[in-house]
Amino acid sequence: MLVSMAYPTVYIQEPNILQLSGEWLGKFGKRILIIAGKTAWQKAGPQIKASLEMNALQFHLCTFNGECTYEETERIMALIPEHMDLIVAVGGGQCMDTAKVVAHRTGIKMATIATLASTCAATTPLSIMYKPGHEYLGMEYYDWCPVLTLVDPQIIAEAPYRYLIAGIGDTLAKWYEAYPINEGKFQNAKTRLGLKTAELARDLLMEFSEQAISESKQGLAGDAIRQIIDTNILLAGLVGGIGHHTCRGSGAHAFHNGMTCIDEIHGTYHGELVAFGILCQLMLENKSEEQIVELMRFYQVIGLPVSLFDMGCTEVRDHEIRLSAQRACDLNEIIHYLPFPVHHDNVYAAIQAAHALGEKVKLESN
Repeated sequence: MLVSMAYPTVYIQEPNILQLSGEWLGKFGKRILIIAGKTAWQKAGPQIKASLEMNALQFHLCTFNGECTYEETERIMALIPEHMDLIVAVGGGQCMDTAKVVAHRTGIKMATIATLASTCAATTPLSIMYKPGHEYLGMEYYDWCPVLTLVDPQIIAEAPYRYLIAGIGDTLAKWYEAYPINEGKFQNAKTRLGLKTAELARDLLMEFSEQAISESKQGLAGDAIRQIIDTNILLAGLVGGIGHHTCRGSGAHAFHNGMTCIDEIHGTYHGELVAFGILCQLMLENKSEEQIVELMRFYQVIGLPVSLFDMGCTEVRDHEIRLSAQRACDLNEIIHYLPFPVHHDNVYAAIQAAHALGEKVKLESN
């Protein structure tokens, strides 16, 4: 497809930007519906509220319950006052995705204020939907991006660093998923730009992740974490926004989608499971053990999972892996963008092989 959604009309990552949030939000709406996570509003709410009041903007706050489901969407829809002209999502990825569903259904434009750098949800034209209990349900795609994204790096730096690590895993997948589905094919200008952006994101992650995590552990918004914030939120979204179907995703996210049926994994963050999905995809592609182990070593340095045990599984249950493989291979799944036949048996084998190699690498590291 030739459609490009690109990125928000305005993206700003600056210290103390929330003190100017009213001025920026006021450019896009005067009556504002805020959908915010509880922790996010505790951290960012005082600055946002003061700035909105300073700019004489009316707002109504809806507290997000923490899970992007259609049930939560319906609950929020019932609370919306009349005549709102801008929706503002404040929080992490699931809050952003829920707000997008609300914006799509109401026809109200939306802005995002990211308090985590765990996904690119703040800048993208899609929502990942879950069943209650956090089992993957499906995707919703839109023909617009948020009009404005604001990010204060200090708020990101003060958040639990595991979120940042998860964002690194989610963003790293952009390169590993986009490259194989375009190899050997004609690539138009948008696809080439998407691939170059994915490559740049990968290189920035390799260069700055370790230092950024160190800064995050200290609550410091240093140069490294600011690079990773832009990479996780802006560049990651830009890959799919420019390349759309040719660069949006393939194997790693499909493995994620399938494996959310495993109850013990539900405490795993989206990007952590996607990162393990990259390893499974590389197995599916028959990449060399040396190449996969090299990536696993990087995971070990920054704290991403290399096996099912790292994600909370106490044992490998064959029926759960088989069900995960079946769901990852659903006829509508993006795993079928990969340039070779994909079926339940080889996906099942890839999950098992990635886990076994991960455990082997861990033993060798001890």
